[in-house]
Amino acid sequence: MTFMNRRRLIGWIATAVTSMMLVIGWQFVNFSPAQSVTTLNVYAAVSLTNALNTIKTQYQNANPGVTVNYTFGASGTLLSQIQAGAPADIFISAATDQIDVLQNSSPSKLVAGSRKNIARNSLVLIKPTTPPISAGSAALTSINGLTNANITGIAIGDYTGTPPVVPAGNYAKQVLTTRGIFNTVSPKLSLAPNVRAVLTAVENKTIVVGGVNKTIDAGFVYTTDAFISNKVKVVETAKPSESDPIVYPLGILTRTTVLSTAQSFSTYLSGTTAQGIFRSNQFKAP
Repeated sequence: MTFMNRRRLIGWIATAVTSMMLVIGWQFVNFSPAQSVTTLNVYAAVSLTNALNTIKTQYQNANPGVTVNYTFGASGTLLSQIQAGAPADIFISAATDQIDVLQNSSPSKLVAGSRKNIARNSLVLIKPTTPPISAGSAALTSINGLTNANITGIAIGDYTGTPPVVPAGNYAKQVLTTRGIFNTVSPKLSLAPNVRAVLTAVENKTIVVGGVNKTIDAGFVYTTDAFISNKVKVVETAKPSESDPIVYPLGILTRTTVLSTAQSFSTYLSGTTAQGIFRSNQFKAP
């Protein structure tokens, strides 16, 4: 075989092998279009954390093309972030005041007809159960008992601001005012940045305020917050008539670029699966 013929043979073999590899390779090429993922940004009251995280798992399983991103915090803090331009598609507050601000803006910052309540809650006074327990905590049996001299520190959500920073703190202030003891216990109050921070303060029996450690004997949280902790005990549940109704209004922001997804998630939150999850986390029907 001449050199030229040998070179041609080698070239032909190389071409044949390359063609065969291409044929085999094409079998594994996926020609289906890439699945696009829609991101939904939900700003929600921190007391909803556990329930909404469970709901997220269920919703994303049913809607694999959607990723739900949560930002949890005090409702007043979230409102400020949204007003400053935060990319929220949905806002779920723990009170009507914060969402009223968005709805009553001119023009309204909520999609018309999107506002609705998704759950209700109740307010409770809690005390720690892990030792060492102060004499004040041990003897505390009612909200009115907060006036006793042996109660020196009470954790409460930051009720300052218009609207209030922490709705749970504002509800607690209303309860104390209704009972006529707010002025008496006011010097004992330590303001926390959100309701979960109140829960932590009672669990740890201390809170840092302005760089100073304050001893905590009790605090006000929601029923749903007390439910998730084995380090606190409910002392008393406030009566519904002692404060504004504790509701969780939802609204879709007009700034959203994923309106249909936001509407889908909103509808899901009112459905059987999500409402069942809310109930299992001790929330009440809206």
